[in-house]
Amino acid sequence: MKYLPAVGFGILLALLSFISFSFVASAGYMLEILSGAPDINQNSVEYLLLAAHDAGLLILIAGLVLYAYHRIFPTLPFDWFAAVFIQMPLGLAVLVLDGINFNLLSFKGFALTLTTFTASFGVLIIFWLLQRKAKRLQTICPTK
Repeated sequence: MKYLPAVGFGILLALLSFISFSFVASAGYMLEILSGAPDINQNSVEYLLLAAHDAGLLILIAGLVLYAYHRIFPTLPFDWFAAVFIQMPLGLAVLVLDGINFNLLSFKGFALTLTTFTASFGVLIIFWLLQRKAKRLQTICPTK
């Protein structure tokens, strides 16, 4: 029961991710970049820009949701289980809707793989970095 808000924030993360990509699609700036490139194919460099854009957007939203969870519920546990429960709705939705893609032979495949990986593990990566930073700070200047 103590991890139920984490699942709620996970659903919020999934909704925010889908809504933000819907806004990006309706704005059309990424489509203009991709369609404006002459002779675009599977190995066009523009797909690397798309990969960086999508991964950055997902990491930003995941970090904001993780930060909001920690600030709104300071008494609830902020551990690996909470991070997994926050990540689970988006990760499962992306894996069900997009499937697993490990095509790294083209830039387009790399963009799809990076986006799927970031959507499936973004919160866990951020939480791992936060834990690593806290452990490193604890070894540098331990508290008594």
